[in-house]
Amino acid sequence: MATSTKTVLPASTIEWAMWANEHVLITGYMLGIFSILTMIFRFSLWQISIYGFILSIVIIVIEYPRSGRIVKKSKARPFQQYPSILLTKLGAFARNYFIRFAAYILLSLPCLFLISTITPAISLIIGAAAYGLAALYQEQWIPVEPKSTDDAVPMPTRPPPREPLYRAPPTV
Repeated sequence: MATSTKTVLPASTIEWAMWANEHVLITGYMLGIFSILTMIFRFSLWQISIYGFILSIVIIVIEYPRSGRIVKKSKARPFQQYPSILLTKLGAFARNYFIRFAAYILLSLPCLFLISTITPAISLIIGAAAYGLAALYQEQWIPVEPKSTDDAVPMPTRPPPREPLYRAPPTV
């Protein structure tokens, strides 16, 4: 009789996807800037920088929407709702962090052959490793829910300084 043992990782207090998101988003900006400079100055193998620029745009669109946090409330980025709709339509391809881990490693390989894009490519591999950790701890992308203003304090109706709403009757 064979018993199968499944390795279960303990629950992590670190949300790896949050760190990976910030890291890969900054890497996307960096890859875009380095690719533009490579195209302008026509370095050797500058055609790879065209691929790097297109990859940077894809990375920025995918990584711009912040995921909802597990522990606390998340603060959405400005105009996050537009690319967030795209990610919800993609389904498991956008929700599963293991797919992002594998895709970012594979997509960064051509950028390793150009000296000006090697730093963003290595940075993208590091961000992919953080997504790999997030996949190991079974985190997944969830959209940030818009804040409800039901429990907000109502605005005052009178400007300051405010007089009391009622006055005590004069005593005689």
